[in-house]
Amino acid sequence: MEKEYENRNICAKCGGYCCKKCGCDYLISDFDSLKLEYLDKILATGRVSIVATLSFKNLPNGKLAVTPILSLRSRNIERSVIDLLSLKKSCAMLTSNGCTYSLNERPSGGVHLIPNEKDFHHCRSDIDKIEELYKWLPYQKVLAKLVKKYTGMSVMAKLKEDVINLFCAIIIKGYQDIAYEELVDINDMLPLLEQAFPEELHTAFIICRPKRKK
Repeated sequence: MEKEYENRNICAKCGGYCCKKCGCDYLISDFDSLKLEYLDKILATGRVSIVATLSFKNLPNGKLAVTPILSLRSRNIERSVIDLLSLKKSCAMLTSNGCTYSLNERPSGGVHLIPNEKDFHHCRSDIDKIEELYKWLPYQKVLAKLVKKYTGMSVMAKLKEDVINLFCAIIIKGYQDIAYEELVDINDMLPLLEQAFPEELHTAFIICRPKRKK
């Protein structure tokens, strides 16, 4: 039986539940070219962000190392072209009438999310997301150059800035318009972030902790 990759009636009933968590991931197969100039034009449309998936590894000295794996994702509302780590928001392509993209235009991460009429909260992807993410590994230098172009910072420097901003958002409870599933994901990652970025956590407490009233 052929899989049904799009059913607007099902999606209309749930109101884009998955889209409200964050935008769809792009696969490398979505692009005609992965050269810097071509990807730069894609980013210039204002519809795409460079994002990072964090890989953590315990070191012999007891510290926790983190490696960001860069990839592309459909832009989230109120998020920038370089959005390595943040509390994700609704996809900017989601409207009251559904996705502005046709099925052919949509990032493959969204195309391969199979609608589940019986349980809107558990639509499942028919691709291996980790396998597809690793296909971005040969293009890390290209994406890093684009991070540098748009921010003037290295990937790690930008990631540390984003980590501080994320810690601050948690400290001040800036959870407006954040999907419950996103909060669950961040909560699961938080102990790892605190261990890997102790200096950034300290900085966040200094600049974002509410001051006591005298």
